[in-house]
Amino acid sequence: MRSLVGEEGYKPRTGVWELTLRCNLNCMHCGSSAGESRGDEMSLDEMLRLADDLVELGNRHMTLSGGEPLLFADWPAVAKRLRTGGGTVNMISNGYAVSERSIDQALDAGLSNIGFSLDGDEAVHNKIRGREDCFSRLMHAFELCAEKDLPSAVVTHLNTLNLHMLDVMAQILVDQGVKTWQIQLGFDAGNLSSHRELLIDPAELKWVIPKIARMKEQLEGKLKVSAADDIGYYSEDERSLRSTGHPIDFWVGCQAGMQVIGIEANGNIKGCLSMQTPEFVEGNVREESLKTIWTKEGNFAYTRNFTPEQLSGYCHECRYNEFCRGGCSWRGYIHGGRTGKYDNKYCVYQVCQLEEAGQLPVKS
Repeated sequence: MRSLVGEEGYKPRTGVWELTLRCNLNCMHCGSSAGESRGDEMSLDEMLRLADDLVELGNRHMTLSGGEPLLFADWPAVAKRLRTGGGTVNMISNGYAVSERSIDQALDAGLSNIGFSLDGDEAVHNKIRGREDCFSRLMHAFELCAEKDLPSAVVTHLNTLNLHMLDVMAQILVDQGVKTWQIQLGFDAGNLSSHRELLIDPAELKWVIPKIARMKEQLEGKLKVSAADDIGYYSEDERSLRSTGHPIDFWVGCQAGMQVIGIEANGNIKGCLSMQTPEFVEGNVREESLKTIWTKEGNFAYTRNFTPEQLSGYCHECRYNEFCRGGCSWRGYIHGGRTGKYDNKYCVYQVCQLEEAGQLPVKS
């Protein structure tokens, strides 16, 4: 089975590219603590060369991100360059700076959609985003997309403030004509490390995951609902959550550095942009070519050279560990400490098995 999972070889088919770390908001859950520029961010010429290298290596889809990508004025040029290989490009924005002009630029650049972040109802969304007009500006962004026939998508980070607002948020998105909704968990990193009260208890996954699966079925034809890679794994709802179109319709492990690439605004290359600590930087395109970084022996070892010995705790003993590989690598790393081994406390299978054994820990 592992040979089937890896038979396509290592190519950066999908990725997330941080165009700038600058941001016009200071959100409570921001994993990258965005706000100020990195100071050594790439020029447009450097970005265009990198875009060419990505296309050459087989990139098929790229998400332009930040910070707030709209604050990088030349983002349309990057999007157009990435599309020369026939792949798709979209963007994830907080929606605060969206205007008629930026939607026109997105259409001209050929973006497949613009993704926005929704954190709850108006009060909760504004609280998390730190400004009283964030929700109204987001609704305006949805309206502009609808007027211009640009598909819109939404990403929601589940936390203690919005955990019981899934139905409320779903109705907002249906009313606004949003096409797709990705639900994910907040990470104990970045700004959220200073707001740990927002982290949900892993035990909540016992009802949250079935809830997402039911919503996916109930909203079919109105709103496409999906669970991010940090939600799972191996519950009765596994196949419902993993509707990727791949013949293997269950979680087959983190693809960071295998099929996925993360790019920081200063040219640092990672397996996944969510991985915020320096040890996950495999190289910088100002010092080595992207091809050299991507193909170098020993890079991305946490996924490419994975063995169950990298896991600790329950993950090390789990019957699925060879396929699952601890779930989301960044999630497992955070909760396993900085020891080089990790254990994913936010796996619903682990939660249910520990509960059955009377060993489920209580959130402090």
